[in-house]
Amino acid sequence: MKRIILALVAFCFTLPVFAQQEENYIQVNGTSEIEITPNQFFLSITLDESDSKGRQAIELQRKQMISTLKSLGIDTEKQLTMANMSSSYFKRGTSLSVAKYQLELSQVEQVVNVYDKLSEIGISDINISRVSHTDMEQYKSKCRQEAMKNAQNIATELAAAVGQKIGSCIYIYDSNRGITPSYYNDGIMLMRSFAKATNEVAEEQTPVEFKKITINYSITTKFRLLE
Repeated sequence: MKRIILALVAFCFTLPVFAQQEENYIQVNGTSEIEITPNQFFLSITLDESDSKGRQAIELQRKQMISTLKSLGIDTEKQLTMANMSSSYFKRGTSLSVAKYQLELSQVEQVVNVYDKLSEIGISDINISRVSHTDMEQYKSKCRQEAMKNAQNIATELAAAVGQKIGSCIYIYDSNRGITPSYYNDGIMLMRSFAKATNEVAEEQTPVEFKKITINYSITTKFRLLE
């Protein structure tokens, strides 16, 4: 029993020491931001019988779409996928089929050409659903590492201001904000199409540029303070 009591007393005396050691640190936030130019463009294409003259069958629209895309050098088997197909029923009892597709492209010029060529055959319900980059994970990893280095540099600078140095990192919290979504206005595409229809030069006046993808990270860290 005496040994147990002595052990408890010794443990109690060491508590202030541990508490003092835990307080001997500096906490800082490190941030990083990277902007990259997208090289993946995902378009949403909707085929709707109501948009075609004489309610052109969905199947015919699909064949025309595929033929047009192939003429632009697009591999429809790899780059074009069906999202869904649905039917809407009206009061008159007629049904209207709607088919949605997703098209993946790798160049801005392809996006412009697809919009222009599909609009010429009566397919105008085209939207940019999202953009990405083939090396996105590598860029995200780079951004995280830079955020950590930023935290270390800040901790070093602050400690030096009071005549101290930092030791090992004892705490890391990745408060990831990730990728900032980019929103695009398809009105630019509509302006190009309208200008083309009215024999205006749209390409030179309204060049299509995509916003860069912004990746940002914020990391909270704690470094030991050395005398």
